[in-house]
Amino acid sequence: MKNSDRRIAHTTYILIALNILVYGLEIKFGGSENLVTLEYLGALIPEKVLAGEWWRLIEANFLHYNSIHLATNMLSLFFLGRLVELSLGSKSYLTIYFFSGVGSMLTFSLLSFRLGLDNVLLVGASAAIMGLMGAILAISLHIWLRKRYSPTAKRRLWQVILIVLVQFIFDNLVPQVSFHSHLFGFIIGFLISSILIFYKYNFKEAEGNK
Repeated sequence: MKNSDRRIAHTTYILIALNILVYGLEIKFGGSENLVTLEYLGALIPEKVLAGEWWRLIEANFLHYNSIHLATNMLSLFFLGRLVELSLGSKSYLTIYFFSGVGSMLTFSLLSFRLGLDNVLLVGASAAIMGLMGAILAISLHIWLRKRYSPTAKRRLWQVILIVLVQFIFDNLVPQVSFHSHLFGFIIGFLISSILIFYKYNFKEAEGNK
């Protein structure tokens, strides 16, 4: 993992700016709570995705339903994104963010009918952000495995696990929140991060032994 002494997380700020820019387009084209506008700009609609409109898998991640939705997601991205970016580097960070968001949207689309989720319109960066939460769990688990007898590492790991559990309880209690897309994003983010961390750590260790 990269040294986090460089405190400016440029990629996170760029992502936040992109989300705000797209929100401005929503307002310009009819309003962020206008379903016709959201559909036009790329909201995830499973039947349309399966019919060939695959670009919705990407664009839905940058759309938000209202200013509160945008603000809460950007606040989460500000804190979680910087932590992941400064820990793993911008390339790994973007990989986790992109595949968590798009992968969650794709999985949701493929399973929506089996899950009984008809007439769904899904927007928001939440799935990608949940992927970052999965990344933080992977980072904490990695640190704990390396410093298994460290009370600090153990305490931090349990803190992250508790935050994840609270988040999913909240997701289940709020009807407007897509529990499934959050879950898919979290799982994908955790798996990708675990692979990246394992590769980087073992690659560096192998390089150091040459």
